Amino acid sequence: MSTPPPPYSVSERTVQFDEDYDIEIPAGIAPDAYYDTQLSPLRATLRRWLLPYIRSETPILHAMQLKVRHPVLDVYFTMTAFSGNHTFFMIALPVLFWFGFSEIARGFTLIAAMGVYWAGFFKDYLCLPRPLSPPIVRLSRSKSTCLEYGFPSSHSTNAISVALFLYCHLLTTDPASWSPYTRELSIFGLIVYAVSIVYGRLYCGMHSITDCIGGSLIGISIWAVQWTFRHTIEYYMVSPVWWVPLMVAAAGIFLVSIIPDPVDDCPCFDDCVAFIAVLMGLIPASIHFASTSYSSNYPVPATIPYSTDLGVIKSALRLVLGVGTLFVWRLFAKKALYVILPPVYKLFSLPYRPHFIPASTYNTLSTYPIGKMPSVIDLPSMTGNAEIVGLQSAMDVHEKFSQAAAQAKEQEGLAMGLRARKGQATHEEITMDEKAAEHSRESSVLSNTTTECGDHHHTKEGSRFEDEAEALLRVERMHPRKSRFDVDIVSKLVVYAGIGALAVDGIPILFALVGLSSSPIHI
Repeated sequence: MSTPPPPYSVSERTVQFDEDYDIEIPAGIAPDAYYDTQLSPLRATLRRWLLPYIRSETPILHAMQLKVRHPVLDVYFTMTAFSGNHTFFMIALPVLFWFGFSEIARGFTLIAAMGVYWAGFFKDYLCLPRPLSPPIVRLSRSKSTCLEYGFPSSHSTNAISVALFLYCHLLTTDPASWSPYTRELSIFGLIVYAVSIVYGRLYCGMHSITDCIGGSLIGISIWAVQWTFRHTIEYYMVSPVWWVPLMVAAAGIFLVSIIPDPVDDCPCFDDCVAFIAVLMGLIPASIHFASTSYSSNYPVPATIPYSTDLGVIKSALRLVLGVGTLFVWRLFAKKALYVILPPVYKLFSLPYRPHFIPASTYNTLSTYPIGKMPSVIDLPSMTGNAEIVGLQSAMDVHEKFSQAAAQAKEQEGLAMGLRARKGQATHEEITMDEKAAEHSRESSVLSNTTTECGDHHHTKEGSRFEDEAEALLRVERMHPRKSRFDVDIVSKLVVYAGIGALAVDGIPILFALVGLSSSPIHI
């Protein structure tokens, strides 16, 4: 990754500085042109092609919300959304490994990692907004979700790829191993799961129809590749082929390095790095575990031994010990890296991404809080009001004013058309029509400033760009961004690679040493 240029060129646009919040705000440039100047020609062209579809669907989603919203559905769709996001998979995957489903868990991990990565890649590549709020009411138990771009829907990607993956596994299992109707009920459950997640994104106002279609297509593509080559992939994930760990490390670093720089401060990059790092740790560790005496080679190599004969108490202790070990690793590893990495970054002037704080601007992170819980089990809040109304991020502000600019341009065209018909109407009629058009402009999206930040309608005569800068500052005050440091990139790679390795190698060996493991099966 090369050192990125400054996000704004002072010679090209006016920069306003807020002393209280240390923010630079671009002013004096229309939002669409703002994105065009920040993106490559191809990215800008694709964004402009998709943007009208997304904008045109906002009234449709708003009308749907007015017709079908119900308190019970609000709870259902906000809760089921959790089972379609990356945090859920980071919790569920270690459990699958520890309770004897290693083959499914490896395929599941690959599916989830690729879904999170490619959905996040295209979010940052295209920088497309979510449906605008208001008029949309966003329903989410995690407010950080609103900080991400909209297209494609990562929930849809994950739900479709996982549902297809599990469906194919159901079809390939021996029917005699299922009790009557269990397979049919399982398939029905997968359908309900996929529909609930994808439609729930529309119901919750978090995505447009275009977002969900794009996410679903990515999910289908990931599933198709994984399922087609599943036997080859499984072989190389557990076989002692010397070049596989090197290839995995190189591919992981490459995938992280090509993630596009977003225009706004979108957190998708963090999730992409975390899942790629998990694969970088999991695959070499699986190969190593398969070669140890602690591993079962039935039904497949590198299976973590488990039997229901352990009982409920020992099974619960496995879970507590496993999660606790991940917690301790994350806590101490990140703390150590926050001490070691900043001087290294300063010494070598290592590159950093936009929206990340460079090491040259701070002395140490040794006292920076790590957090009480490890990220892999960091549940979003399940309490409080799920409704989120108003501008939540810089991308929301840009989209609001971009739509206002488009509407104002349309109204100006209408006014020009009215003037062109002067020969067909009286002067008084034209004057009245022009006043109506002017009134319509004034009551456009630009005038709709009721947000979660509070009612604020302060207009500077003759300039909408000052209003946009003020809106950006207001959103920043009400929704301060989490500090992200340049060393977070390497620290995430190390921490999450360690989590992947511990989950399939270190922790299973620990189970055996403390008497929480079944006897391994060797055939």
